[in-house]
Amino acid sequence: MNENNPYIEPENYYQGYQDSINKLKDRPDVVEFDKLCHLVFYSPDGKMLMDAIQKRFIEPSLASPASPQYPTLVIFMEGFKEALRTLKHCALSHEQRIKAEIK
Repeated sequence: MNENNPYIEPENYYQGYQDSINKLKDRPDVVEFDKLCHLVFYSPDGKMLMDAIQKRFIEPSLASPASPQYPTLVIFMEGFKEALRTLKHCALSHEQRIKAEIK
């Protein structure tokens, strides 16, 4: 067997993820924000808060079709939901980064 043959070398499925981690090391502002979200939303009380936010604000429709401003409210509320989803995503991103560093 030839050890330098790229066709028989196993695929490193974690390389893309590792590249993303290495790029983030040059962006401490992003990492710091993710860390802060993780500290808030991955504590026991924070998890309860995020579950409540998910059930109360992210999952249900917040704009009533009976409202005369329905089209505008839909756009506004989607932006509101996106902000909350971003906080959740940042906390999850840091959690995944922690797990990747352990491996």
